[in-house]
Amino acid sequence: MTGVNRGVTYRLCPRCGRTLPSHSEERYCPHDGTRLVGQCPACHADITSPYARYCTRCGRNLITPGGETT
Repeated sequence: MTGVNRGVTYRLCPRCGRTLPSHSEERYCPHDGTRLVGQCPACHADITSPYARYCTRCGRNLITPGGETT
């Protein structure tokens, strides 16, 4: 896939879907203030694509209305 660096993981905003590289210092989404997640809340797989909307391991939807991660 073009634009995806192997070995890089990401933090994702579960409310708006924006992603940041895990090595960045941000812990909250700069767009809406929701706490970023770096792993699937269901199976704890790392988020390995900046385009991820579903977990590549278990298929869970990573984007939820209101940003709930449970």
